[in-house]
Order: sequence, then structure tokens, then C-alpha cells
Amino acid sequence: MRNYTLGPPFETYGPNVRVIAILLVLALLFCWLAFAVARDLRDPTAWFVFYALTAAFAGIVWWHLVSRVWLHELGISYRGILGYGEIRWLELDRFYFGSYEIHAQHIPLGTFYRLKLITTHGQKVSLGERVRHADELAERIAKFSFEPLMQKSLQAFNSGGVVDFGAILVSRSDGVTIVKLLSDTKIPWQEIEGYDTLSSHVSFHRFHKRFACCVASERVANLTVLRALLDGVMYHAWQR
Repeated sequence: MRNYTLGPPFETYGPNVRVIAILLVLALLFCWLAFAVARDLRDPTAWFVFYALTAAFAGIVWWHLVSRVWLHELGISYRGILGYGEIRWLELDRFYFGSYEIHAQHIPLGTFYRLKLITTHGQKVSLGERVRHADELAERIAKFSFEPLMQKSLQAFNSGGVVDFGAILVSRSDGVTIVKLLSDTKIPWQEIEGYDTLSSHVSFHRFHKRFACCVASERVANLTVLRALLDGVMYHAWQR
């Protein structure tokens, strides 16, 4: 029985069965093709490719099978192929969450999720595709980490600093800045007509502009904190 330093777990998230099923289908397809080629050619290189491919798929499937996440009152614990780890809520600096859809020849395979946690010590943990109900897990993480992350963001915002949400920067003087690869897009507070914070993307609608400025949600840190900060600022801005 594991001795949890974060207290007893009250929720458990096991491996993502759907992702494992897709991996098994891909493994069967590619490994069977590699085996058929190796059997026909009777070449050592072809057999090496078959064994290497089989080992790679076996490792990936095992990595997903052993994945677990537990929620505790004081933080989150997780298990992967490399072992066990814990993160306290007060140590969580930012988390990224986003959804995306996968299609195979116009056949929808469903909605999948990416979830990454980063601590104040720089530790990074990716959980999204490996655990089931990652969307519910992200909601729980957002709920338990909201207060300390919100206090930190408000302190930086009220002191005139820039609040870093990954691909989105927020400041009292400059408004919202969307960070892009080639050039950043700055949106002053008075130009914001509305905004949407969805699991797939974040968008800002501007007055007298036809197209919205969008960024993938998986690039935006602490999305619920960003939403709360925007709601507070824009409520006063729209009242003027």
C-alpha cells in the first residue's frame, strides 16, 4: 500500500482505453505488414525492422497501460512507465489543457485531449492522452489550483506587470497580447468586443474587425484564471 504524502486519494483516473485500442489496431497493422515483408524477403534487416517495430509498439502500449492519476486534497499524484510522482497544488505554476479531433479518411475517431502540468521548480508532466476522462481531470485541477494561481496573477496585474499565460500575455497598460511565431498581436482593452475560452481555442473579437484573433487552448496556460481575469477587467471596461 503506497504511503501518500498528499493524503488519501479521492479520485482515480486510469488509462485511456480508446487510445490503447487505437494503438493496438495500428500495432497489429504495421507489425503484420513488417512480418509479411520479412517472411517473404528472408532478410536479416527486414526481421530487425519487424522486431524493432514490435518492441516500440509494445513499449508505447505498456506506457499507456500503467498510467494512473490520483487526486488528493493537497495535490495530484501520478504513475507512469518511469515511476511515481507527486505535485502539490501550491507547487503548480501553470497547466495547459486543450482538445482536438482526429479523423481517419473523413471518419471521426473522437475528441482527444492534451494536458501538461508545470511546477514552480520547472518539472513538466504530460498526462492528456494517457488517462481517461482527461477533460474531467482538467476541471478538477483547475478547481483546486484556482485560488493560488488567481492570487498570483492578480498580484502581478495590479502591480503593473505582465501576466504570462503562455501564448497570451495580459497587462493593465497594454491589454492582451497574443504571442505568435512570426509576430505578436496586441489588442488594447478598448478594442475588445468579446472573447471565447473553449477547450479547443481561445478567441478575441474586436470592434470593427471582421475576423477574430484565435489561439489553440493547449498553448494557453491556466485558462480558467485567464477567463476570470478577463471577466473582471472587461466588466469595468464595458460599463464605461
